[in-house]
Amino acid sequence: MKKREGFSLLEVLLAFVLFTVGFVAIARVFSIGLFAESDTEKVLITTELAQERVEQIRNLSYNNIVNEPKAAISGFPIFQRQVIITYPQTNLKQIEVRVYYPTKPQENSISLFTYVSDI
Repeated sequence: MKKREGFSLLEVLLAFVLFTVGFVAIARVFSIGLFAESDTEKVLITTELAQERVEQIRNLSYNNIVNEPKAAISGFPIFQRQVIITYPQTNLKQIEVRVYYPTKPQENSISLFTYVSDI
């Protein structure tokens, strides 16, 4: 009898299943990495927008620092910003700049704080 060379149908199917499982696992890792990169970019932009507003506010006079309602940021349509002023002591304002950014399934925000005195 002649010995047959090559692969059986079972061996080919098993190799195909193992290749498919490996490919799906690698694709899943890449997709998770892409989503994480997108969220990281939004956090960096959000932080920069908050820091920019804090610096602008610190250049205002004490009496011109007021609350600002949540509103869209010019040039950054998916982000919104709000300024919240509280008075922890007389002649002292605590300024919170909160910037909101969209994520699935809810909206997130980053807040930066600074203090301004009227002394």
